[in-house]
Amino acid sequence: MSLRDRTLPEHHLLFMACSGAKLDLPSPALELYRGVMYSTYRTHLRHSAQPRLVILSALHGFLEPQAVIAPYDRRMTAPRAEEMIASIAQYMGGVTWPTGIRKIFFAGGAQYRRVMRAAVDHLMRCGQVLPDVVIEATHGGIGYQRAHLGRYLDTVPSWQAQRMPSDEN
Repeated sequence: MSLRDRTLPEHHLLFMACSGAKLDLPSPALELYRGVMYSTYRTHLRHSAQPRLVILSALHGFLEPQAVIAPYDRRMTAPRAEEMIASIAQYMGGVTWPTGIRKIFFAGGAQYRRVMRAAVDHLMRCGQVLPDVVIEATHGGIGYQRAHLGRYLDTVPSWQAQRMPSDEN
């Protein structure tokens, strides 16, 4: 298998739901959220194997991890999910969406996953994500979700993969 045939981290897209626990001052989204899923993310993330991360905020919609936002208190309810799904493109505007994605992972509760799926469907309709993309999602209680996220992060391939002799042709 050549290097170009391998699934590298940039071909992995991780969606994470926002969390109720937050810092009390405006911060980059990745630092603002302090919930247990973000603790799991920080624990399992490897410098050489980072999937592309997009955060779904119940208030702001989809965010880049470095987007600076102020603390807020809004939960993803079924009506809020419906509102976001009905105008999905509007809530996706804060992200530069990657192309070439081969694997997508949804980390969040059921309502968040519904909105994440709507975003992926929109990206498929726009041709930015191929229909044969592999999609996985957390499920069950928070303990199972944390374990599933940890396993996913542990299996993201390293971008520092050594070139095989056959790769040089």
